Amino acid sequence: MIFWFWIGCFSLIFTCVRSEERNFRVIIDQVNITNVDRDVYENVECKVHQINNRTYIDSSHMFKHKVEDLRVHAAMDFWKLNSKQKMKLYDVELDGCYILENANKNRLFNMYVKSLKKHSTVKFKCPFQANVNYEVKNMTMNEEDFPSFVPLGKFRSLIEYIINQKMRARFIASGKIIPYSTDPLKVLT
Repeated sequence: MIFWFWIGCFSLIFTCVRSEERNFRVIIDQVNITNVDRDVYENVECKVHQINNRTYIDSSHMFKHKVEDLRVHAAMDFWKLNSKQKMKLYDVELDGCYILENANKNRLFNMYVKSLKKHSTVKFKCPFQANVNYEVKNMTMNEEDFPSFVPLGKFRSLIEYIINQKMRARFIASGKIIPYSTDPLKVLT
């Protein structure tokens, strides 16, 4: 009987934590693309727009040749509100093809891949084909996928695509974590 009481308590706590409203919003201010290798890419672009206090990203990648060997270097730095001290949240290099198929083993990458797949016009999988527009429309990060508490502050994310052991494109995104009810254009500037 006591066993079932504790099972019921844990179930209730888990349900409450899972359904807790998020009191923050993830805003991406800009994405810059540099170091694009035009021998690999026919086209690569990324645009950020804000609608109804939410960030949306549109991007497209078109390769000139089939891409079978894709590695990704990803790093994220974070500065808490009113702090100049940088925290490195992660700095990893991953097999890009593996992460597209097996992202569920890492919560953070799972969130990203889940959103990528939801908003893509073509299935992202290896090998990437030449002259196919790998496009993402209106991709956004769902705060419900994050833990219930995330500190307010600014972040900078770096993603580098390494193809055939050479860096071929670099994406740098900057943004902020703001209170849910705040105008993103007036906070943390």
